[in-house]
Amino acid sequence: MAAEPGGLAAMPAEPGGPDGSQENRRELIRLAAVELFARHGYRGTTVRAIAERAGVDPALVMYHYGSKEKVFSVVIREVMRAEELLPALPELLDEPPGTGGPDGARGGPGSRLVRGFLTRWEDPSTRSALLVVFRSAMEHPEASQLFREVAGGELLMPIARRIPAPDPELRAVLVASLLVGLITGRYVVPIAPLADMDLDTVVDLYGPHAEAMLLGRLGTPPPMP
Repeated sequence: MAAEPGGLAAMPAEPGGPDGSQENRRELIRLAAVELFARHGYRGTTVRAIAERAGVDPALVMYHYGSKEKVFSVVIREVMRAEELLPALPELLDEPPGTGGPDGARGGPGSRLVRGFLTRWEDPSTRSALLVVFRSAMEHPEASQLFREVAGGELLMPIARRIPAPDPELRAVLVASLLVGLITGRYVVPIAPLADMDLDTVVDLYGPHAEAMLLGRLGTPPPMP
């Protein structure tokens, strides 16, 4: 493979056929990145390691993503999209308190939001990608900055737009802080007894606090569950 004037190897041609499509290779790279970020963290993962795990040339990683930071940004965006984390967001927040909400979920908007947010965390098949993002964001400043940028646009703003109360952006940040603390103690750095509680108990404990932040008078203690 010939080297380009800047010292980088020329990007290899993409092979034809379904298994060699650009979409397939891009997905292989993404999956390899999720695995390696989970195993080694953001700083301990290199473009070369991602390429090796995906079975492609490092130049292909650069071709599809441009940099390690952009690979990580794509991973964050995919796991932090509101429609992925909270697929029933309109129903979760728009149904009035006391109604069943989507799929018969009990409680008011706060409880339904907590339950909806935890749904993917409770599923082992989707938890690994979420852990990649949160652990990396906690460990490395670069990853933390990317996390803040993506979370603000992909998760906080969709929530804020649906809050029918004053200061919706502040309320969205407060609820997000509550949820981040919850998932840290339940999944990221499991702490008993929170990590061992059943989902209904967690929702009953956190739901009233989430609802007070969403709809209540800020600074007023929430009602006891």
